[in-house]
Amino acid sequence: MEQAGFFGIGHLDLSVSDVEASAAWYEKVLGLRRLRRVDFPKRTMIVLRHDASGLVLGLNQHEGFPGEPFDEKRAGLDHVGFGVDLRQDLDAWEARLAALGVEHSPVADTEAGSALVFRDPDHIQLELWWSKPSQAGPLLASGIVERSSPLPVDETVQRVTDAAVAAGVRVFATIDHAAGARSVGLDMPETQLLLVGNPAIGTPGCSPPPTSRSSSQPGSSFARRSPAPRAARSSSPTRPSSLAASGSPPSKPPGWPRSRG
Repeated sequence: MEQAGFFGIGHLDLSVSDVEASAAWYEKVLGLRRLRRVDFPKRTMIVLRHDASGLVLGLNQHEGFPGEPFDEKRAGLDHVGFGVDLRQDLDAWEARLAALGVEHSPVADTEAGSALVFRDPDHIQLELWWSKPSQAGPLLASGIVERSSPLPVDETVQRVTDAAVAAGVRVFATIDHAAGARSVGLDMPETQLLLVGNPAIGTPGCSPPPTSRSSSQPGSSFARRSPAPRAARSSSPTRPSSLAASGSPPSKPPGWPRSRG
């Protein structure tokens, strides 16, 4: 049997009691952009999009809604989790939710990461989650740590560049292989190579007498577009350190926070 796979969540649909009120809430609180409203015979749907992540959210008001609020203890959805890049992003979100009067938990730190839980107008449980970086990501046989990115190649490279600069690592060059291919009339998937290093570490190895090690002193991060739409892959050597390397988001341990009520 041929192996089947998928690259991510194509869209998320939620059932709500008041589709217009919920759409306004998701626009105001989470910054989603309204795309369209569709009136079906027994259901009204409003589609929204989060431009930064590409998430498409459908809000559905069904005819004959029983009037019961959401309860994660029933079979079905437990909660929806949104990822953030940095731990301090959760502090900013906590302040934003408080300013908007949105019910929320305090930020809770665990061994796996940190979470901020809140509720939408129908009491649907939502979460903002930051995964604590692991010491090392998945190691390939070649000594390369590889991660998937939901962002385009350009934005993935920019984020790795920002992380390198913030860590005190020098960015030597960014090489756009796809642009080079296009310049000579050839076609190539989006592929960029980022050369980084630390002069304090690399200089001794590059000082006379020269050795074959000199050419391997800079580290590199290699981002390419994968066959899956809207996905990029980023890989980097295990040395110097794990600048852009971390494993997949770990499972949350028992006792991760939930909002009250």
